[in-house]
Amino acid sequence: MDFSKPDNARTINRLKVLSELRKGRCSKAELSRRLGINKVSIGEITASLMKEGLITEGEKDFSSAGRPGTLLSVAKDAGRVFAFVVRKRSVSVAVSDLLGRILRFERIPRAGGSCREGIEAAVERMKGDGRCIYGSAVVSDGDEEIDGMVPSPILHLPPAVAEACAEEARHGKLEGMLFLSWSYALDAAVRKGELIHLPELPHIRAQKDGICPCGGKGCLEAAIGGDAMVSRTGAPSLKEIARNGIYRDALSEALKPLSFALASAMQALSLEGMMITGDMSAMPDWAYAQLQSLVMHLLPPSRQDTAIFRATAGDKGAMEGAAAAALDAFFYQRPLLDRLEAIENLSSRIPT
Repeated sequence: MDFSKPDNARTINRLKVLSELRKGRCSKAELSRRLGINKVSIGEITASLMKEGLITEGEKDFSSAGRPGTLLSVAKDAGRVFAFVVRKRSVSVAVSDLLGRILRFERIPRAGGSCREGIEAAVERMKGDGRCIYGSAVVSDGDEEIDGMVPSPILHLPPAVAEACAEEARHGKLEGMLFLSWSYALDAAVRKGELIHLPELPHIRAQKDGICPCGGKGCLEAAIGGDAMVSRTGAPSLKEIARNGIYRDALSEALKPLSFALASAMQALSLEGMMITGDMSAMPDWAYAQLQSLVMHLLPPSRQDTAIFRATAGDKGAMEGAAAAALDAFFYQRPLLDRLEAIENLSSRIPT
């Protein structure tokens, strides 16, 4: 995109205004100050967005000196995005407003051959009258194909990336964080400037034996993947292993190969922290304490401040993250703004 062209510059400034209002209500004067866009342009942009029904006016802002301005906010009900989380036994369908808040969700069983009809019916129920549908995000850890059943455009996300998006929507960017999605299949992502998928991490060799679905021997997936743990313990579900004390010994044993893989990844990638997401994020505090101790034992003294966190979104993480990512991609267009910001930062460092 040629940012010197007026139409393109207006498009960028419009996206910047929407992204800033996504954070919370703001006056036009404050938008001008935060974004470095002159007041006349801010007035034109906000007037256009109000005419389109994408932002609304609220009460006056008396927090600063001078004439009070009117607080503006995103019209959260002006549009929708869909989130689809594909699991072994079900597909979860959710619809979100323009602030990423899940409004409704349904779980469609995959058994019985009626999954397609169930998904299509759920989408139809959730669309709402006259709402603009901006797109969908599909989270899957396998080869399941549901593109023909969901509103387009479509963004595909691995579980760890979706769950990381959920945490960052709650807390802001978590630079230097490793996200391990510990569910029936393992997955990983890392925030190093960009949010990067790490599909190789579950296949770090973490024990001497155990055949992994990838065909390798001793992979972390074979040691602590949900399928392997359920099969080994006879537990009814992975969540039961995380929450029921009768599986304490099995969980304690699983933390040993996990600590080795996490310590290796932390060292190799020079990361500052790690977060457990997915089904096993519900494991008790003693397990986090044990995992922290094991990892610290493997890291050098200079890394003893490395922390392990529990995901705050819990089992809603993939759904919330998919909605947030769909909004970023199709409504706020954050990837475009992030690229522009990176170019601007680079330009500012080049001597003139």
